[in-house]
Amino acid sequence: MNRLFINAASLVLLGSLPDVVAMGQTADSALHLAVFVQGPVTVKRPGWSGYAPVTFGTYLKLGDLLRLDESSQAKVVCSDLTLHDVTSGVAGVPCLASQPLLRRPNGSLINPTRGWEGYGSLPLVLSPRKTKVISLHPLLQWTPVEGASSYRIIVRGPNLVWSANVGAVTKFVYPESAPELKPGTDYKLIVEAGGQSSAAEPGLGLGFSLLPSDEEKAVAEEERKIEDLGLPAGPTQFLIAHLYAAHGLNADAIQRLEEISPTFHAPAVARLLGDLYLSVGLTRRAEASYMNSLNLSKNDDDDEGRMSAHMSLARIYEEALGNTKEAIQHVDACLALANKIGDKETARQAEKKLAELTKQGL
Repeated sequence: MNRLFINAASLVLLGSLPDVVAMGQTADSALHLAVFVQGPVTVKRPGWSGYAPVTFGTYLKLGDLLRLDESSQAKVVCSDLTLHDVTSGVAGVPCLASQPLLRRPNGSLINPTRGWEGYGSLPLVLSPRKTKVISLHPLLQWTPVEGASSYRIIVRGPNLVWSANVGAVTKFVYPESAPELKPGTDYKLIVEAGGQSSAAEPGLGLGFSLLPSDEEKAVAEEERKIEDLGLPAGPTQFLIAHLYAAHGLNADAIQRLEEISPTFHAPAVARLLGDLYLSVGLTRRAEASYMNSLNLSKNDDDDEGRMSAHMSLARIYEEALGNTKEAIQHVDACLALANKIGDKETARQAEKKLAELTKQGL
């Protein structure tokens, strides 16, 4: 899908919400997605005093009000993967409260960590980490080490130790000749080069596990439902990435989004990538993705998406990078956008955070 098609047809998929809102895995976490919007369409959420444009990356939930001009059109994919039209005028979200197959990522519960990316002397595992995987032969990826001409990769788990020397590459598929991975077992990828090891990275839960077979079948069925909706490739893969994330398949979700990013230049894709990179502890990559989403949002009139990205960046600069000045700038930008669209709760949270950061900076 090219940029012209997005602007002309206003194909919309809805992504993550501001990090200041806490969400549980209940009906309230259901992710309802507008998959087609033509003409002016705006949304007003409970507690808001105004409407904000529905753009690529806006999420919908029960209780929101959609406002469409007579000439406007919109279609919504509900969290149960059913497709509905939205009528002109002011109307609610045409979805039922049901067990959500698509769920919003709970960014408020992800703690940014001090990233090890970019140091050059230490190989950093990029994938799989803090994730479940579908394939018995997952793609193994890591950062390059300056001057390294070869890497030794090791996969460890209970009753399993496999290793290989793979030359100067930074990605390698776990081969069919290697010991078979078993569901319900925790594994960890370790990469060694130049006397350095990725095992030196601090933190727990940096490994991966295979998705149980019954859950794998459910994911495959839900993925087929998404493909049967008949959407273009970019939106389809974005939906599938959300589905994967709902099942803890962070590595597969990131891979889908990275594959479409070069041609599908949507702020929502970059924001979801930021959420996923943050969830697996790759803070610097999350920062780059959120900054990319802000740049992409300039021409999309995506006030709420920008608000979300600003707050996520503020958390990264405050909690992971210790840069209070940058954090203040992003919270201030978030506050201005919250006031613009009449989001009183987010404005209140931003004012509180701004006071805390200003006090820290004194």
